[in-house]
Amino acid sequence: MHAESELREVLARWQLDGLKPGRRPEVSTLGNGHIHDTYLVETRSARYVLQRVNEQVFRDGDLVMAQTARVLDCWRTQDEYQIPDLIRARDGRDSIRVASQLWRLWRFIDGTRVVDPLDNLSQATAAGRAFGTFQRVLSTLPGPPLKATIPGFLDLNHYLDAFDAVMDTPRSTPAAEVSVLTEQCRLIEKHRGIGDRLSNRECLIHGDCKINNLLFDVSGSRVVAIIDFDTVMPGHPAWDFGDLVRSLCLSSGVFDVDVYAACLAGFGSQQEDVEIGDMVLAPMYLILMLGIRFLTDHLSGDVYFKVNARGENLMRAERQFALFNSFLAGQDEMMRRAEASGMG
Repeated sequence: MHAESELREVLARWQLDGLKPGRRPEVSTLGNGHIHDTYLVETRSARYVLQRVNEQVFRDGDLVMAQTARVLDCWRTQDEYQIPDLIRARDGRDSIRVASQLWRLWRFIDGTRVVDPLDNLSQATAAGRAFGTFQRVLSTLPGPPLKATIPGFLDLNHYLDAFDAVMDTPRSTPAAEVSVLTEQCRLIEKHRGIGDRLSNRECLIHGDCKINNLLFDVSGSRVVAIIDFDTVMPGHPAWDFGDLVRSLCLSSGVFDVDVYAACLAGFGSQQEDVEIGDMVLAPMYLILMLGIRFLTDHLSGDVYFKVNARGENLMRAERQFALFNSFLAGQDEMMRRAEASGMG
C-alpha cells in the first residue's frame, strides 16, 4: 500500500462527496489484481475506487486513458448494463499525475458483488452474454482504430518469443525447480502451434474477461456492469470467450464442460458468426498462453505480475498448465456440446 501521505496528496486532487473540510476519507486496499494498485476510498456518503495505473505494464498511460474515454462513450449507447463513472479531477481531467505516477478515480458501483467462484451455471451464461454484448456494441466504435495498449497482448507467438529469449539467457536454476521446468518446457514445445487459427485480429475485444471483471447484483442473478477497459484493443473474437471459460474453471482447477456450455450459450447469443472450432480451441489457447506468461515472468525475476514471494509465478504457471491438460482431455466433449448447441 502506498504511504498515507502520498494517498492524501493524490486524493486532494478530486472533490469527494460527503467529505467535510479537514476530514480524511477512509482508504483500504481493494481486490487482488496483479497489475494496478487499487484502493477503496470511503467518505461519509460516497465510495470510490482509486487506481494507480501501472505504466511498467501499460507503457503509455495517456493512451490508455484516451482510449478508455472512447470506449466508455461507445458503451453508453446500450442501456442493458451500467456504465462505470470515471470521476474528473478538480482540473477537469479524467486522470492526474503525482510524482510522475498516473492515477484515476472511479465511482464505486453500489448494490453489486463479484461472483467468484460461481454459485450456479446461469451466472456463466450471464457472464458470456455480457462479454458477447460488449464485443457487439464496440463493433460500432466510431473514429480511428484503437491501438494495442500492450503490444502483442494475447498473441501467443509474441509470448513464445519472450519465453524463448529468456530460456536462451544463461541463468542458475535452483535444483528444486529443474524437474518442474523440464516438464513445463516439454508441454510448451508440444503445443506451440495451438493458436495458429486464432491469430487474426478482426474485432475489438475486452481483453481481460476474468469473471471478477463483472459486477453482479446482490442476488448474483444479473450482471450489472463490466469493468476494467485498459486492454480493449483489436483481437480475435474467441479470445474473450476463451479467457472467460479459463477464469471460471481456474477457481475449481479442473475442466467443466457444463461451465463451458453455459458460457458458450451466453456469448454465442450475441454473436452473428460463431466458429465452433474456434470456441473449442480458445480456452486451451488462453490457458497455455497465461501459463507461458507466468513462467516467463518467473524466469525473468518477477518483473510483470505482482508477487508476495519468489516462486509464486512458477506456482501460477503450474496451475495453468494443469488446467490446460484437463481441457486437452475434454476437447472432444466440448466439441460435442458446441455442435449440439446449434451454433456455427
